[in-house]
Amino acid sequence: MTILGFDRADARFILAMWRMNLADRYLGSALGGAWAILNPLLMFSLFTFVFGFVFKARLPGAESTLGYSIWLICGYGPWMANREALTLASNSIVSNAGLVKNMSFKTEILPIATTFLGLIPLAVSIIFLLILQVFNGSVFSFSWAWLPVIILVQFLLLLAIGIFFAALTTFVRDFGFILPNLLMIALFATPIFYPLEAVPNLLSKFMMFNPIYIIADAYRTVLLEHRMPQIVPLLILGGVSFCLLIVTLNIFRRVKGFFPAVI
Repeated sequence: MTILGFDRADARFILAMWRMNLADRYLGSALGGAWAILNPLLMFSLFTFVFGFVFKARLPGAESTLGYSIWLICGYGPWMANREALTLASNSIVSNAGLVKNMSFKTEILPIATTFLGLIPLAVSIIFLLILQVFNGSVFSFSWAWLPVIILVQFLLLLAIGIFFAALTTFVRDFGFILPNLLMIALFATPIFYPLEAVPNLLSKFMMFNPIYIIADAYRTVLLEHRMPQIVPLLILGGVSFCLLIVTLNIFRRVKGFFPAVI
């Protein structure tokens, strides 16, 4: 059985490339792949300390100062996954030039494998959030069962964009340098550090179509408000992301024959 042109052998190869990329990224360090967990963990701990114990920021109606830290990480954790996935995917062909030139395989596997590296900071953020919520007095909620659906929609979107960025960066190397700045702009243009209510009314209506906000809001609804997310925007985003994935895969497969000549 094949899905979008991939079979079981391709799935095993994607997993192998995922492991190889993770190992290569921290090659030479004493802790190795543990840094993939430690880096986001240190960032989330810093957020908790600064906003929970130094500035003691509070959300309206919150009883403790941990409320804002939890709210912030709930949006920033998925964003870290977005940034990690798209940054690594965009450089996946260029950074594996030797494989692309000397091996015969489905090169679309490279951006797919690197995109899934974004699962690591996402998993760290969710586990860190659940621990913080226990300390903040929250208990288990059945709304957490919606997490796999949100993650699926998020990574459908990231795969679609990451595959396109990988092809684009191969031909336009400058895009790899521009992308971090574009991601920073997208971060501050989305209610991650500030609530939607802080956005002017006219802009807040357009924000409802922002896929980054739809995903962040779904995580916050499930993890913080213990309710099911707004299912219609998620389903629409999932459908659009799947269609976009088909389009970007077709574009990638049309141009990948030119990769050896330009890398």
